Amino acid sequence: MIAQVDVNTIWRRQFGLAVRRRWPDTLLVSPRKVSLRGGGAAEDGVLSVGLPPGWATRTSAVAMPILGCKLRSQAARRGGRIETIIFTSFHYLPLARALQGDTQIIYYCSDDYSGYDGWGGDAALSREGEMCRLASLSIFVSAALRDRAISSYGVDPARCIVAANASEPRFSEPTQLPAGLAALPKPIFGTVGVLGDRIDYKFLDAVARSPEVGSLALVGPVTASADTEAAITQLRHNAKVHWFGSQPHDQIHMWMAGIDVAVIPYVSSNFNHFCSPMRLWDHLAIGQPILATEACDQVSRHPGIWVVPESGEALDRQVAGAVREYATGRNPRLETWDDRVALIAAWQEEQQGRGAQ
Repeated sequence: MIAQVDVNTIWRRQFGLAVRRRWPDTLLVSPRKVSLRGGGAAEDGVLSVGLPPGWATRTSAVAMPILGCKLRSQAARRGGRIETIIFTSFHYLPLARALQGDTQIIYYCSDDYSGYDGWGGDAALSREGEMCRLASLSIFVSAALRDRAISSYGVDPARCIVAANASEPRFSEPTQLPAGLAALPKPIFGTVGVLGDRIDYKFLDAVARSPEVGSLALVGPVTASADTEAAITQLRHNAKVHWFGSQPHDQIHMWMAGIDVAVIPYVSSNFNHFCSPMRLWDHLAIGQPILATEACDQVSRHPGIWVVPESGEALDRQVAGAVREYATGRNPRLETWDDRVALIAAWQEEQQGRGAQ
């Protein structure tokens, strides 16, 4: 039996659900701070496990044995044992140490965790390195994360694979478009997602000022810390920029599909460099042109993206190229979470073949 700990973010849950579709007896686990409601079955058949407050940090010495007991108990109820466990962060390192030698450990790294507030910075990298060395397989969502693990942690390249984030079939299917977008002058350039400190607002302002751009649609919540240089204030004074605020997740594909040219405007940072943006794969599934900064390694290296260097000198040329591509129609390229899990299955089959030899 396979167990995945945890599925507490959209991307981890999507990955976990794909693992379960391939191996139906997979146990998906969502550790939570203990509450009056305790644990039990949750939506999508995910097991919610109540743990002491601070379970991932200060009380982990107590919480991890509790989690281990809960996992063994659930596996026994299903008539089996956990043969493979997928950990999604270094916070589960105490449990991984305890299971070493008895259970196959897989590490699934979906971000540069050293960039998370309160996660320990360089200390996080040290703990992640130990987790990778304990694991039979380490899965990274970007080549940049994998390469760092090989060079900094001394991980065997044969025990690492890249399985980027992915999209869902709904993004490649025809859908009703929001009325608010339909009324805008075309071509509509747009960014969908949280408008926080990861976004380059000066880049968005430059895009909006291009004569090739009919409108710039910004769909998503604006975080309080985003406007450090009054760039958002400047954007709000541009009549070509339209703000639509936060939208329900189950309708995001409609808003993305209503955009003619997608814009991925990440600011240069270590965190953005290592990431695998779900918005990239969603826009590829829809098939519209994508204009982006070069801040994210995965985005800038993907073929067919209209990448603008940090200097911004090529902006007008890249915007014009994206508009020409828009005029030719869409080219959907769906890559699903099931495709990512197939990479793991292929790795396992290869290892089994080597073992037989």
